[in-house]
Amino acid sequence: MDLYKEKMKADYRQLVDGLDEEFSKLLLYVNFRRAKRNEVLKPISKVELNSRYICSGIAAMYFEGEDGPLLIQVYKESDVAYDSESYHNASITNFRLKCLSDVVYYELSKSSEDQLVLNHPKVMKLLLAINHRMLSRQTESARIKNLGVTKGYSEFINAVPGIENLLTQADLATYFNCTARTVRNAVRKYKLDSP
Repeated sequence: MDLYKEKMKADYRQLVDGLDEEFSKLLLYVNFRRAKRNEVLKPISKVELNSRYICSGIAAMYFEGEDGPLLIQVYKESDVAYDSESYHNASITNFRLKCLSDVVYYELSKSSEDQLVLNHPKVMKLLLAINHRMLSRQTESARIKNLGVTKGYSEFINAVPGIENLLTQADLATYFNCTARTVRNAVRKYKLDSP
């Protein structure tokens, strides 16, 4: 656990200088967790009560549509994974958060976050920096998606190392909004072009 704590601290130090006091306060409110591959961290039938800092592993957000699950977002090490709509509005959504691999993470409940901010207002600087990075990463993810699978696949697997072994062609087709055949062709081309 100490290894993951130090990795998270080093990661957050890149966001905010001199955060030792704020970080030590944050640690009082988070819980260390482990989840297995395919474990659902947030089902569609429940309100999201936690945000999760991913220490290792990969998780994904799916939207449960009429035609089946649609891959919306992928979370890797140092990302914060949660259903933001459900979390902020205390509502049930059609989003499901699932582990694509074994995942190690720190979990912060909504009530703990509220208490953290109330009791330690200086931590807001860190929380705002985390939020800014989350938005930046979502923007980059949207840019890659908008390239389409033919141009975006290589950037996608470079951005999330190991993801190519965890997603199905159907997942990739919903992520890039294309057919499974287009995904097969893009993956084949990528493998042929790779050294």
